[in-house]
Formats: sequence, structure tokens, C-alpha cells
Amino acid sequence: MSLRSRLLGSALLVVGVAALGFAGTVAPGFVPSPSAPDGITFVSPSPVSLLAAPALLAAGSVLLVGGAAAAGGTDRSARAALVAPALGAAAAFAFGVGLALAPASVPETATNPAAHAILIGRGSGIAAGAVVGAALAPVVQATITEDTAALLAGAVLLLVAIASGASLPLSLVAGGVGGAVAVGLLWAVDPERWRP
Repeated sequence: MSLRSRLLGSALLVVGVAALGFAGTVAPGFVPSPSAPDGITFVSPSPVSLLAAPALLAAGSVLLVGGAAAAGGTDRSARAALVAPALGAAAAFAFGVGLALAPASVPETATNPAAHAILIGRGSGIAAGAVVGAALAPVVQATITEDTAALLAGAVLLLVAIASGASLPLSLVAGGVGGAVAVGLLWAVDPERWRP
């Protein structure tokens, strides 16, 4: 494993973590609100939160997987790249649609009908966008390595994510753009693993 590969992997990991962290600051979520009838309210820090959050989540998860491969000096692997969509979905629910830390008097999201409806709607759209973008990594890798099983798995993930986020198409597009940008960056800086 070369020094260049380790440095590149470390840099990609830092950028990936930064993207996920930034997604956590711009993603909409639940916060305590004494004036709301249910005790919580769903807020968007920015008018573009529903676009920025899935794009950053997708890009961050793809860069984490690409960075880990480069830092570890592993060969290209479409099956390892299948971790990216799982990271994107997990990060979406951890950062974007969770109930903010609040006093015990705030109702739990799962038992609050209004919060639950928002969680299923906007929250699933953010997660679906993140998965759509992150699923591009295993699809690209599977195409390059001619791994049919990984290609089918990536395609199924894409279709399921698109179907589940159909009510928020802009989140899907934003996630797809974020994932495509991340794959393009890996294509440019790590050609041994990401170019045919």
C-alpha cells in the first residue's frame, strides 16, 4: 500500500465525515416547541434543506466508502461499495429526521401522530434521496468489475429508494446529484479503483 493511497484515503474520509456532519446541521428535524399543540415541531434550518440534506448524505457516504478503500489499500469491490447506501440511510435517520434532544415532557415521535406523519413523509424522502445517490457507488463499481450480483443489488436499492421517495422527487434528484458528484470525484482522484 502506497503512501499516496493512505493520504488520499485519509483526505476522502475527512471530506466524507465533514459532508455528513454538515448534513446534520442543515437537515430538517424535530425540535421542542412549547407553543405547538403536540409539544414538538418540524423545522427546516434553510429553505433548501430538503435538497441539501440528501445530497450531502449521499456524497458523504460514498466518500467514506471510497476513502476507506483507498486508506486500506483494498482492491476495487462492488460488494464493499454496497455499504454506502446503508450509511446514507443510517445517517439520514440519525441526523435528519430524529427527535432533537429535549426534556422528558416532549412526546416521543413514535407515539405522536403528527410527528409520525411528518417522519414518514419528509423524513423518508430525505433518506430515499440519500440512498439513491449512495447506490450509484455500487452500481458503478459493479459495472466496472462485472459483478452481476452486486449490480442487481445496487439496482434493486435504487428502485426501492425511488419508489419510497416518489412523493419528494426533488430530494431524489438532489441525492442522485450528490452521489454522482462524489463518484465523479473518486473517478478523478482514485482511478485505480473507480475507472474501468
